[in-house]
Order: sequence, then structure tokens, then C-alpha cells
Amino acid sequence: MIKLNKPLTIVIGILALGAIAYNLYENPSVSYLLGKEVNNWLYRGFWLLIIIVSVYNYIYIDQNTLKNKSKSKK
Repeated sequence: MIKLNKPLTIVIGILALGAIAYNLYENPSVSYLLGKEVNNWLYRGFWLLIIIVSVYNYIYIDQNTLKNKSKSKK
């Protein structure tokens, strides 16, 4: 899995959430992803996957930070 720092993970997740919200609000007949014309649900699924990866990375970083803090106290 790609390891990022906390602020970058949060920003990427918020941008992905914004992309989904904007796509739902505009409801275009076709969306563009990486320069290719794709179905709206495929576009939303891609950004949902980005959100899931961001949340997973955030939780993973947070758990490792807590483990490192508990080790340093000993």
C-alpha cells in the first residue's frame, strides 16, 4: 500500500469526496477520467476507491503513530 503522511492523506480524501459530490451534483451523461470517456458509475467508483485507500492509510498511520509513542514511553 502507498504510505503517505497524515495531512496529504486527508487532502487527497477531501478532494476525492469533492469530485464525487460535484459529479453527483452536475450529473453529466459522460465523465472523463485520465483523458478517457467513462461511465459515470465507473468514475464515481474510481474516486470512491481513492477515498477508501485514503481512509485506510489514515488509520494505518494513526495506529503506527500510537504504537511508536507507546514504545518511546518505556
